[in-house]
Amino acid sequence: MPRVEYVESACKSALNRVQGMSFSWSLNPYVGCSHSCHYCYARAYYQIANHGNAGRDFETRILAKTNLPEVLRRELRRPSWRGETVAIGTSTDAYQPAEGRFRITRRALEAFRDHANPIGMVTKSPMVFRDLDVLADLASLAKVRIFFTITTVDLALWRTLEPGTANPFKRLEVMRRLIDGGVPCGVLLAPILPGITDSIKGLDAVARAAHDHGALWLGSSALRLRPIVKDHYLTFVEDEFPELLARYERAYPFTNAPQPYQDALSARVEKIRARYGFAEDSMRKSGFADPLPTQPDPPATRIGRQFVLPTL
Repeated sequence: MPRVEYVESACKSALNRVQGMSFSWSLNPYVGCSHSCHYCYARAYYQIANHGNAGRDFETRILAKTNLPEVLRRELRRPSWRGETVAIGTSTDAYQPAEGRFRITRRALEAFRDHANPIGMVTKSPMVFRDLDVLADLASLAKVRIFFTITTVDLALWRTLEPGTANPFKRLEVMRRLIDGGVPCGVLLAPILPGITDSIKGLDAVARAAHDHGALWLGSSALRLRPIVKDHYLTFVEDEFPELLARYERAYPFTNAPQPYQDALSARVEKIRARYGFAEDSMRKSGFADPLPTQPDPPATRIGRQFVLPTL
């Protein structure tokens, strides 16, 4: 992995208003993410905000909002604050390696605990277990939901797709330990990558592992490719899965996967979810997989063969 530069920065506000989602507020202690997931939608935010490019800069130049916990406490004390749920980690992983150095996320959680304020969080990191004490205290006072993203349990494929993340089985073991400690957790199987992680075998393996580790929910969503992210991801596909590049280019003229593919994928995941006793996918409706309002793509003329779900 390349050397990572940490840049301390000051934020004017900690809570960010979110429009059109099931949650109204988000909080991100860091900007950029050294987990380096090639499909990450947050790459676009980084470049649009002029922090650097969505490729190497996003992965190696991490901004740490060192004053965020103090700003957050002021905002939570405002008479106008209604104690709404805050989504943590919508455009960065709050437990990426930077947290081991700065501990911004822990201090933010302490603020939420002190105000009994509900939170939801998405992470790929076992480091979250270090804050079990704060999370358990908060969960006894307010609604807490932790979502562990698991895209695959194929260890060779995991390292290709998410080179800076922890082994998915380590994430699942920490999830089990958090649940045992009184913190509700589930698995977010997202994004599902066409032609790469969408086979019955691959999806079933994630669902089985989630079930075996006591996940309370299993959510999912198909890959979406916005501008900027698409450029990075298709370069990655060309390097690692060149046989899929032309199909991706045809299938993603806009942001979303073709609707017939989405429908077939949803049906496949629902069967697998039912097999392991998971309830309806309420997590998909939460918007945590991609926290911007979903806009339908304009009608497109069918162009050649796109993606067909594999059977194995």
